Amino acid sequence: MRKKGRFMLMIILVGLLLLSELFIWSSGRIGLINTVSRMISNAPDIEIQGKRLSYQGTVSFGDTHHLEQYASSDVGTALYKAKGTPIPPPWIYVRKDGNHFFRYKIPQIPWRM
Repeated sequence: MRKKGRFMLMIILVGLLLLSELFIWSSGRIGLINTVSRMISNAPDIEIQGKRLSYQGTVSFGDTHHLEQYASSDVGTALYKAKGTPIPPPWIYVRKDGNHFFRYKIPQIPWRM
């Protein structure tokens, strides 16, 4: 009986976490899961005009001449975009080291995507 109660408690807690993430995501903000994955990968917290960007992973480029610097974050970090993409770009890159970049995007409310 105790194992069943603990299992149900875990299911309820995971369900509440997912519901809270859905609520935060639907309001256009950055959720806990995205923040934790950004912290695990040691990516910087990037804000543009007071709006926090959503971390999307790490990418490697064989040649970085396809990227151009287009802006800087609120704290002065250089931000890159792919050449030929509009402003604001769909993906924003921050240099990690060499040819490795952290990829971000500007969070949007789901029904405005």
